[in-house]
Amino acid sequence: MKKTFLNFGLFLALGMTTAVFNSCDKDDDNDGGTNASKITATNVINGSTNIKTVKALAYWESGDYDYGSDAIAQGPYQNNGFTLELPATVGAKYLETLDADDLEGITVSDRNFKSGFLDDLRGYNENDEEIGHFYLEEENDDSEHYTSWIYVDRDVTIKGENNEIDEEYDEEYIDKYDLTLKKGWNIVYGSDTESYENGRDVYSYTMSSKKPSGVNYTWNFYDDYDYSSASVALKSAKNSKSFSSKLKGNKKK
Repeated sequence: MKKTFLNFGLFLALGMTTAVFNSCDKDDDNDGGTNASKITATNVINGSTNIKTVKALAYWESGDYDYGSDAIAQGPYQNNGFTLELPATVGAKYLETLDADDLEGITVSDRNFKSGFLDDLRGYNENDEEIGHFYLEEENDDSEHYTSWIYVDRDVTIKGENNEIDEEYDEEYIDKYDLTLKKGWNIVYGSDTESYENGRDVYSYTMSSKKPSGVNYTWNFYDDYDYSSASVALKSAKNSKSFSSKLKGNKKK
């Protein structure tokens, strides 16, 4: 089956690191800091006065047909921004272990570690109805850079690279990981790039604990009812399935 650029990746149903994120001011390089349990967004692009509350959702599943997500933090949306205080610990229902079947080329320091993904940052109106999603990112014609939050129950490193060539479509897929995660919340930086090399399309996915140089992150809001932002569904799938799609299998939405 042909893979798509946006849903190719591998970051476990997780997502977070130590840092405070502010939108892209010149005085703030958004490099992640020392307080990963606090998310601060300012100067949100395409923000709306209809947004009243912002919630951080964590995914859980119990069996094949019992799954969902819960708000683990929430705060008011005001002055075109928000602040969320994440819980110091995360309940066992939100934590999962790795599926080691698809770890070719990837070294994990402790495969027994458990992690929980911050599934989404969502905006709600005055009736507590979901109306859109928030992302801290930078998009270009042939690349996309974004941030995720992940909770881990112990220190762990995930490093390595693997690739796959699809001869039928003349495409190559490359995954690279350079993660040093500390017990608790972490911020991680994902990048998708597309290029054309040696007669084939090359799609590269990287996930790192280090902020990539030269990337100018900004907070963006995507209205669920704005049909011009059709990438919202793909973004949600990418953020929630990327690492997990290879390390633990596809996650239900």
